[in-house]
Amino acid sequence: MKIDLSLKNSYRALCLAAGIASAAVTLTAFAPAATADPITIRYAHFGANRGGMGDNMNWFKDQLETRSNGDIRLDIHWGGSLGAPADVPRVVGAGLADMGTIVSSYTPGLLDLYEVGNQLVGPSNLWVAQQAIYELATTNDAVKQQFAKNNLEYIGNFNAGAVQLICKAPLTSLDQLKDLKIRTGGPYTDVLKRMGATTIAMPQTEVYQALSTGLVDCNQIYHLAIEGFRQYEVAKYVVELDFGLVMAYGIIMNKDLWGDLTEDQRKLIREVADDLNARVVSDHLARVGSAKAKLSSDEKEYQVIYSAPPAGMLDQIKKHGASLADEWIESVNAKGLPAREVADEYQALIEKYQADFDKNGYPWEANKGTN
Repeated sequence: MKIDLSLKNSYRALCLAAGIASAAVTLTAFAPAATADPITIRYAHFGANRGGMGDNMNWFKDQLETRSNGDIRLDIHWGGSLGAPADVPRVVGAGLADMGTIVSSYTPGLLDLYEVGNQLVGPSNLWVAQQAIYELATTNDAVKQQFAKNNLEYIGNFNAGAVQLICKAPLTSLDQLKDLKIRTGGPYTDVLKRMGATTIAMPQTEVYQALSTGLVDCNQIYHLAIEGFRQYEVAKYVVELDFGLVMAYGIIMNKDLWGDLTEDQRKLIREVADDLNARVVSDHLARVGSAKAKLSSDEKEYQVIYSAPPAGMLDQIKKHGASLADEWIESVNAKGLPAREVADEYQALIEKYQADFDKNGYPWEANKGTN
């Protein structure tokens, strides 16, 4: 006897809450529920229900539930209660959660091809990167197959923004790098090391004290995290690199459950995820503008000074970033995966969406100034 999707959801929920292995026997004794019964999707998210990410998650939930007329419900488990960031792919793949937020850098080597979005080769435009990685992950067979190998279906993408540096003193020359201790992560660790800096790894939660005591001189960070971690209290100079995006950061779903959904349900989830692309970027840009205005104000608490990178710094970052990307391609190719082909396609998509942006701008601004 085949149990319909709503009963299968109930079974997973019972197993998760009570660990009752015999629930399957009990459930099969009942007649299948009506097809109109809502589907509850349990979502594993490591972050808190606040800030830009919390707002985007709640928007995603509201849109799914509203557009489906309540047929799809999203039950978000916040704060890593269903698994730490590194555990989310396994938790979702095993069906212990139905959907979740993945940050691929926490699980290196699991989704190598998706990690092309983390390489330090551009673009700087958040909208361009968002569209490029979304199209790549939903259309490239090799990328989709690697998700499927882990019993995962890629759904959509998030965007943390471009990388910046916050420093205790002005950074005005490349020559200064050799005397600086910089807290880094991802490709910037090797890039800044090759440029002469001493790089140090530590969680953002420890950076405030490290800046305060002089353990580090600068910190790699995103615009919106500066205020959240209150680092402006101990460092007043932000170098706006605006280069380097962590795009292997998205939404995954258990592939078995994805296959059990109706065609209309899958289509609806795709439509909401596609709209999330625009929402994530437009919301982020608005928040960055507000944060910069606040932090650079004359209020005694803030008075942060924003500046462009020293002459030649971005050229050096791009040169070393390209070298690292070539090394990444070589290492992933060695696993028998088509890294070069995927990287080339990603770059072609970046060029495609950059050309569209140059012509049309942001889609949410298309109707501004019109009646």
